[in-house]
Amino acid sequence: MSGGISDFKLSAVLSGHKSDVRAVLLPDPSFAVTASRDGSTRIWKRTSISPPIYDDTESSHGAQFKTCLAYVPPSKEFEEGLVLSSGQDALIEARQPSTTTDMNADAFMVGHSNQVCSIDVCAEANYFVSGSWDSTAKIWEIGRWEVAVDLAGHTATVWSVLAFDRETAVTGCADRHIRVFDVRGKLRHYWDAQDIVRALAKLPEGHHTGAEIAAATNDGIIRLWTLRGELVASLIGHESFIYSLTVLPSGQLVSSGEDRSVRIWEGQNCTQVITLPAISVWSVSASPNGDIIVGTSDKLARIFTRDPERVAGAETLAAFEESLQASSIPQQTIGQINMTDLPGPDFLKRKVGTKEGQSQIVKEDDGSACLYQWSTSQQQWIKIGQVVDSAASSGKTAYNGKEYDYVFDIDIEDGKPPLKLPYNINQNPYDAATKFLQDHELPMSYLEETANFIIKNTQGATLGQQAPTGADPWGTENRYRPGDAPTSSYQPPPPTPNKQTLPQKEYLSVVIGKPGAAMAQINKKNADYSGTELALSPDEIRTLSDVAQQLEKYNFSGKASLATSPTISSAVSILAKVVTRWQPPANRLAALDLLRFIAAAAQEFPSSGADSFNTVVGILNSGIFDERFLRDNNKLAMISMRFFSNLLYGSSTGRRLVEENLDAIVGSLKPVAQFVFSDVSVAIALTTLYLNIAVLITTSAGDSEANASHALELLADLTNLLVSFPAVNHSASSGNPASQSTEPAYRSLVALGTILVFFKGDSELKSAAKDIFDVPSTLGKLKQGKYLDEPRFRTVAGEIERALK
Repeated sequence: MSGGISDFKLSAVLSGHKSDVRAVLLPDPSFAVTASRDGSTRIWKRTSISPPIYDDTESSHGAQFKTCLAYVPPSKEFEEGLVLSSGQDALIEARQPSTTTDMNADAFMVGHSNQVCSIDVCAEANYFVSGSWDSTAKIWEIGRWEVAVDLAGHTATVWSVLAFDRETAVTGCADRHIRVFDVRGKLRHYWDAQDIVRALAKLPEGHHTGAEIAAATNDGIIRLWTLRGELVASLIGHESFIYSLTVLPSGQLVSSGEDRSVRIWEGQNCTQVITLPAISVWSVSASPNGDIIVGTSDKLARIFTRDPERVAGAETLAAFEESLQASSIPQQTIGQINMTDLPGPDFLKRKVGTKEGQSQIVKEDDGSACLYQWSTSQQQWIKIGQVVDSAASSGKTAYNGKEYDYVFDIDIEDGKPPLKLPYNINQNPYDAATKFLQDHELPMSYLEETANFIIKNTQGATLGQQAPTGADPWGTENRYRPGDAPTSSYQPPPPTPNKQTLPQKEYLSVVIGKPGAAMAQINKKNADYSGTELALSPDEIRTLSDVAQQLEKYNFSGKASLATSPTISSAVSILAKVVTRWQPPANRLAALDLLRFIAAAAQEFPSSGADSFNTVVGILNSGIFDERFLRDNNKLAMISMRFFSNLLYGSSTGRRLVEENLDAIVGSLKPVAQFVFSDVSVAIALTTLYLNIAVLITTSAGDSEANASHALELLADLTNLLVSFPAVNHSASSGNPASQSTEPAYRSLVALGTILVFFKGDSELKSAAKDIFDVPSTLGKLKQGKYLDEPRFRTVAGEIERALK
């Protein structure tokens, strides 16, 4: 170790995300920020110093996954500073750290047309720079929230950006080039970085090597460069892709990557290797106090420190060591090993390592092969996992000397052999697709199509909560099933002859999220009302907590089966008070969320709350669907629409509640339509409710004349919505994030088709559909917008055309 600096040790584990933690920040020792593929950004506030303990709050949540973060330090305008986040939806969001999902962001920035993968801030010059899969980098003025400058010339994904100083921005690109721009957009210097550039970091001024930036490339090498492109040094040690770089206050460089490791570099020497019990170490970031935070593919973020007072407790340290030793390492990531030639456990006592991070496979007494790593500071071998031959037990396929869960044949050009796309289920489909396209020098415009092909043929995701029986009404018949041969091409299959999709007869539920998280937010908000008539009593809190615990254990994949009880009825009464009385209205969000879980699970939804108060009427009259309110906060309307959908899905009493108030509900939805193009979550909530209402009026035994009247009104609303959806760009180059998702348009089309097919014998309605609402023209608009490129759209459109004849 250089200068007697101690090793990093685990300080805290941040657990709360549902998927990979793709980006991390530790702007201040008192709080951390994480962003995940689950679509959420979380703020972690430190509540204890020794050992460190952090409590989290969900700051924002999008429909698509987050990939990058940056922090704007506090200023007069933003006293808390700002967290910038972005990802797959191409929107850049700015939020103060204290805000939560029920509060409005300070800004949303639209400018990129594909996933944003890197953001970096220059606070002293009041700008930040972003890089994207759309092959562009942009400079934005903080506070103005518009693109100030386009940094032109990139020909592939801009994986990394650096707001170097007041006058200089640097980009790292998949076209193998590093480019140096002035902040007005003029290209100053560029050079071949020797491989695809995945990460950049600014080195301290006067760095002893004379270098100014560090760049990590796909060959697993970190190279140190001057801003004129002079190569100063190469740091070799990583065994796979390097995803992230950061610099400590001491000037040491820190890197993380696909080899499960975080590495600390002093000059050209690796002084410490931290191995994680995860496949991918996606992101690493340094704190002003010298700590580091790491985001990994095991859904966790971890903080490491050199300060003995901030080291985690003994129990946490032991759990980390145990998880590391128990982790499985696929043999194909190491190469062929001959068990008979492996040394036994005595090797660990006889031999010392020659450098930090040196690895050695040892044959244990029980015959297993375990991987050990040399720690220079501890002067001992550390067990970091067991080598497993996963191919032998899982039927993997060999390709180029490695084993994969899938090796797909991809037809790119007629008359030529297909290209091979290898994929393991622990990979991110977008990363695998990116590597495939880059390896074969194919246009990145194929990215979305290739990634979707992987997803469809390995996961078989379906709309709704249950896998449909028989013919799949949602157009995923080409999904991979265990034992089936995977599809050999992503050419879309033709619609199945005589396959009847319409009318839709099953209600859809919306049960994403966690009841326990909603209850936690109710508890937090209730504390704000202490001593007022709006505060919930301890007994009321206990009632809601009991219900939330029941819902946490409830299996939402089946029909509603939660038995009706006095506790459930009381909970609905309590929540009815909260969702109509708490001020400001934004504080009602968590209560609405818990209410919609009850609606999806309860066998019989209580028709009234306290004092015979009708919950649905109360929500409709609470003002949250007013256009003026929607402009500032549409999340309450979104959760309310999910609640109405779940009422229809869950129970006959729930359906009766909706049916009794159907005129008011349908009327309240009209002003929501304008927001579906800026928020996919709102779009899904609205179109799911429209679809469920279509099912209601075509299956209800109620007033047929009223149902026909509602059908006409829905025809008007649905055709207006469908013709306003932006065109789909299947090469993922659309400038409108809403065009990246076709699901809202599909649900709208199924709702429209359900009405038309069910009422096809009603000459008045059929005439209105053709002559007043011009449904044929709507179908033509969808075809023009590329929606009918998808087989499921073609199937539904064909059935609608037949119903109109």
